[in-house]
Amino acid sequence: MVKQNHKNGLPVCTVAPAVTGTATVGQVQTCTTGTWLNSPTFVYQWRRKAVNIPAAAAATYTLQAVDSGYQVECEVTATNGAGAVVAKSNAVTVP
Repeated sequence: MVKQNHKNGLPVCTVAPAVTGTATVGQVQTCTTGTWLNSPTFVYQWRRKAVNIPAAAAATYTLQAVDSGYQVECEVTATNGAGAVVAKSNAVTVP
């Protein structure tokens, strides 16, 4: 994965972001940034059914009743002076 031409200066993800926590309504999920090359800063976006969850743009997200029966994941956008790259976390299924 590191061979994605990190010489052009864009952020390069070497370890994908990961969601941790108990996948139950009311529980907090935490998204790591993963591991990146080229010194990026990070922005988070939580997603349900591949659609952004409004106002869920932090490293943590508390699962809501509306999440029940769906997969929830986190996207991390890594940005530096050369541009931005998006990496997706694992998805958790909310019972």
